[in-house]
Amino acid sequence: MTQTPTPIGMVDQLDPTPRENSPFEQAILEFVLRSGPPDVELMARVMDPVGRTTYTEAEVEQRARDWPFLGLYRGENEAVRKEGKPKVVFIGDSITEIWRYGDPALFTHGIVGRGISGQTTPQTLIRFYPDVVALKPTAVHILCGGNDIAGNTGSTTPQDYKNNIMAMLDIAQVNGIKVMIGSITPSAGFSHRPEVKPIARIAELNDWLRQIAQERGAVFIDYFNALAATAIHQRRTASQQGRLRGHAAVGHRGDRESVFGRLNVSDVLRVTKKGRHAASLFCVAKQQQPGR
Repeated sequence: MTQTPTPIGMVDQLDPTPRENSPFEQAILEFVLRSGPPDVELMARVMDPVGRTTYTEAEVEQRARDWPFLGLYRGENEAVRKEGKPKVVFIGDSITEIWRYGDPALFTHGIVGRGISGQTTPQTLIRFYPDVVALKPTAVHILCGGNDIAGNTGSTTPQDYKNNIMAMLDIAQVNGIKVMIGSITPSAGFSHRPEVKPIARIAELNDWLRQIAQERGAVFIDYFNALAATAIHQRRTASQQGRLRGHAAVGHRGDRESVFGRLNVSDVLRVTKKGRHAASLFCVAKQQQPGR
């Protein structure tokens, strides 16, 4: 990722720090959004160890300058505030960030995307006020957790993750913002953390997310079972690609209806006047225990 140098220490004002995708990030993006048979050349770019190393080094440098990456959406947030209150803000990790590329038509009519690839919930929590609350939306859509399980920002515990989710719930609800919580999406493993076996942990945390959403009056959206039913996340040619295809299933316009069509819908939150995006996006799953 290419970044503009930032001042040192506390200053009166900071400029936005938008980024340009590195070749490795661009390859990941193309892979996630691609449909059809595997592309050998593209897969080689995704699996390139040099590209991965360069990306990782840039990530370390970025976190040293701005650990939660507050600068990424600083400029966009200012523009949104001038336009008026958004209807919904999506906040999360790479799934949410890539969603804007995969289905840009969704992020119109007051729907705003604030995902950052690779982030964990403590980073998202720090961003929650400037990237969500300060925009004064009607609702927020929270989708994160896979990177916590992978340990992207260090070792953590289930309780740490729960504390961060509950803090975001508290902040949103005390500010009159309705909350939608998405389940952690399916993943068989992580290429950069092959020793981590996430399946059981994902099930554990998704059970808790469903429970806390019900207790706190939030909407729980069961992406896990919807994605598992589509089997899109199983279309992979390497061990890491379960999570990548999970990105595709949620974010790719061509897969959107197949995913949301499998949610057990009890209601549809319509947040646009035309309603053409709301019906496919905000399918509210019934509060019931998923079969495993």
